[in-house]
Amino acid sequence: MKEMAALISGPEAAELILESIPRPVIMVSKDSTILYINKSMEKFLNINRTVILGKPLLQALYKGQAYKRQGGYRSPLMETLLTGREFSNQLMEIKTIYNVAPRLLQVTTFLIKEDNGKIRGACALLSSHTPDGRAMNFPAPSEQFETIYAFAEAIGARDGYTMGHSEKVAEYSRLIAEKMELDAKTVDLAYLSGVVHDIGKIGISEEVLNKKGPLSSEEYKQIMGHSQMGASILSHISWLNDLVPIIEAHHERYDGTGYPLGLKGEEIPLLSRILAVADAFDAMTSDRSYRKAYPLEKAIEELKHNSGTQFDPAIVKVFLEMLKEYV
Repeated sequence: MKEMAALISGPEAAELILESIPRPVIMVSKDSTILYINKSMEKFLNINRTVILGKPLLQALYKGQAYKRQGGYRSPLMETLLTGREFSNQLMEIKTIYNVAPRLLQVTTFLIKEDNGKIRGACALLSSHTPDGRAMNFPAPSEQFETIYAFAEAIGARDGYTMGHSEKVAEYSRLIAEKMELDAKTVDLAYLSGVVHDIGKIGISEEVLNKKGPLSSEEYKQIMGHSQMGASILSHISWLNDLVPIIEAHHERYDGTGYPLGLKGEEIPLLSRILAVADAFDAMTSDRSYRKAYPLEKAIEELKHNSGTQFDPAIVKVFLEMLKEYV
């Protein structure tokens, strides 16, 4: 016991412990100044810590930009500091100026408080493994996820709307799954299904994707084919096999009038039903080549109006309850 007490007492011992943690760790003060990063965080960012210590978090890692282009905070640590919302092994996409390709990681954040509750700062821990040490089922190693992200970027290069849309649909799907208290793997699947749900559009011509006027029947058939095309593409990637039926069915309708198989009600995979709500809501609230974005109130009314026909009414209810927390 004496040896243990000697090991863990004093500021030098505390720093030794932090340096030994295999997960990247970063701490900031109440005003968001970076106070500390450990060796694992240096490796994650591929920099010497002296480059960012003492600098504001946003300026040091995010070019001063607090929000993503599709909404939401760029930094979960900044979100915790500003809103008090703490994350516990939450699957999140991390992209700083030092890791240009996004990394999908488990993120834990918490506020650092004095005994009287006064906030002194915040801390974040990143990991590509679950708390019990198992490698996460989703995402696979970052190189594999980056391959999928590259597919999405390739579509975005042909259709500027699609890339930002996929990111927002992924986030909405994750939030719905969390609100429904689904298990961690299913929440992860919900997020990834949003990222890749339109990957089948890579097989559609740019003229059709970006057409400003009404589509011809033949052009509409091309659009309708993207869900099966996406499923076919993903079927060749073993670690994404669970996503294949989700992507194939994300344009099925709750009343059975959707495509490609005419599935009805609970015949449609749960995550496809979640994806359908998230996909439609973002489509309605975004500018498209053929129309301007709907006002929020109109988009909400459309969801309510189509609840039970196009959408699973239980999921619409959950989404609208969740939306109240953010608007």
